[in-house]
Amino acid sequence: MAITPTRSQARLFAQLIAELEPRIRAGFMAAVTDLSANVNWRELLANLEAGNIEGAIAALNISPAAWQQYSEAVSAAYAASGSAHAAQIRMIGIGAIGTRFNMLNPRAEQWIREHVGGSITGFVEEQIEVARQTIAAGYRLGKGPRDIATDLVGRVVDGRRQGGVLGLDAPRAERLRIVTEGMKTAEGVKSLVIEHRSGALSLRYKVNKATANRILRAYRKGEAVPQAERLISERQYKNALLKDRADTVARTETAAAVLNARDEAFRQTMEQQGIRPDQVVKVWRHGAGATAYHRPDHLAMAGTEVVGIDTPFVFPDGTAMLFPHDPAGGARHNINCRCNVEYRVNYEVD
Repeated sequence: MAITPTRSQARLFAQLIAELEPRIRAGFMAAVTDLSANVNWRELLANLEAGNIEGAIAALNISPAAWQQYSEAVSAAYAASGSAHAAQIRMIGIGAIGTRFNMLNPRAEQWIREHVGGSITGFVEEQIEVARQTIAAGYRLGKGPRDIATDLVGRVVDGRRQGGVLGLDAPRAERLRIVTEGMKTAEGVKSLVIEHRSGALSLRYKVNKATANRILRAYRKGEAVPQAERLISERQYKNALLKDRADTVARTETAAAVLNARDEAFRQTMEQQGIRPDQVVKVWRHGAGATAYHRPDHLAMAGTEVVGIDTPFVFPDGTAMLFPHDPAGGARHNINCRCNVEYRVNYEVD
């Protein structure tokens, strides 16, 4: 029966993550650049002037095509991972058994269609909602069309458009709005700062260091952040939030591609070699170096064995997952997860 040594599985997982994560991150950032570059500025301003929110959103040209490079990167990561895992599977006493990963297998095609396509649909819906909320907030604050447009897509600095909310999810976009608006007045600055009983000061929101220093300096003076400094901080804070967003997407989607491809590669090998589902043993491995995104229940799962390729790992909250980054885990169990799974075959089972 087929078996893959634990150490080689862990090593291959780390190698694939290191190689593929930058590509997926670059694909996501390419989508953000595409969104910013293809705004119909004239139509955007005209619709904002007319109070036509849906027309303004249409002028942003948010469509799935913007994520083409991202789609290709995730699909390629899945294919590369499947091929690498299939090549690693070996037979006791024989060595490599010559299996190939088949991207035309219906399960593999379904994963690309549902996961990659579903992610892009989610990105499009997310960006439209972020734009809608940003426009509505601008109207509530009495902003003019050009200021609202700038809130959406940023300003041109040194020939490049910087700032704006495009690329951010709703929570990050809201933090950007609160911080940038707060910096405009002394009262707003005060609302961003927490003064502790000890006299120490901290901010209500995590921001980049330069922005934090500007806000605290203004707070001590009882003033707004000066406009020139504020405009710099708007760009810096947006860049920091966007980097965090891109890192989260890349970290999560790379692991999803690698681990879903690993499961599919093992299933294809089982079918080719006549391995029964009940002969497969799976072991949950907690992610090495994952302390920044540590989940206590995932750590508690470390070393847990289940018998059967279709037997799930069951968490205290009732979530049942066949492996880390199984779509059944949802965002709660998958975002930033670095856990891994070991597959082996009990060839002594009759």
